[in-house]
Amino acid sequence: MKILVIGGGFMGTALATYFNAHGVKVSIYETFEKKRIELMNDIRLSDIQILDELCTIEDLDFIIEAIPENLEAKQHLFAKLEQLFPPNITLCTNTSSYLISEVAKLMEQKGRLIGTHFFSPANISPLVEVVPSEYTEQSRIEDVMALLKSMKKKPVLLKKEIEGFVANRLQSALAREAMSLVEKGIVSAEELDFIAKWSLGIRLANTGPLEQRDINGLDTHLAITKYVYPTLENRPTPLPILEEKCASGSLGLKTKKGFYNWETIDVQAYQSKKNNILNRVIEVVSEGDRNEV
Repeated sequence: MKILVIGGGFMGTALATYFNAHGVKVSIYETFEKKRIELMNDIRLSDIQILDELCTIEDLDFIIEAIPENLEAKQHLFAKLEQLFPPNITLCTNTSSYLISEVAKLMEQKGRLIGTHFFSPANISPLVEVVPSEYTEQSRIEDVMALLKSMKKKPVLLKKEIEGFVANRLQSALAREAMSLVEKGIVSAEELDFIAKWSLGIRLANTGPLEQRDINGLDTHLAITKYVYPTLENRPTPLPILEEKCASGSLGLKTKKGFYNWETIDVQAYQSKKNNILNRVIEVVSEGDRNEV
């Protein structure tokens, strides 16, 4: 089994290390020289080939694109990939938001493309949303599902494509309401996160939102929705609190400031701690999961 990952950023390297750890021969294609040097010096990637140009790889099975979310860039990339690599190679996009049919817009062989949305951090999170377009060939779907299951991932095949797929639509709805509550002065960012982690967070890891509705009683939920739904945040554009932070350069961890101040935080130690917690949560949740898809 051989896989080529396009893009050596956070997601691309996470995918490459995961597949490599599961016995797959992996190559990473990265256009930026500085980034390539970083990748070649990364001890975790010592068994992974780093490429500075797209070239034929003998017996290649899959190509997974993991470049930044730019629709036009993805469209042109796949139009190029289908010309460079033979039809037997399945092309996968890790887009987290775009319709797969839109990503395939410039392709002649649209049936080769399928969405494989790995949830970050991809080397830890089990979930992968598998998203075919109306053009995707059935054999590609079957091959991707088989690959992911053999790699101990938990793939879910979406019945139709939709912007943002499922996980990010749920996350976006929650994030919009969270930012709205902070913007309105109901709670601080820290208080909001504290509430979410110690109520919804621990419960969602054990029971999904619809399973929990059944447990609570649908009649109870119906009564709540009639009172609360009309007051929920529903603006169709980004909230001012988000626009203002981005305009001021407060982009979060990458700039050391966002909803929190990260200037004194050891990022590597912080992320390592969070990843260890995620691994423990996954282990516990797996013991009692009743909803294997």
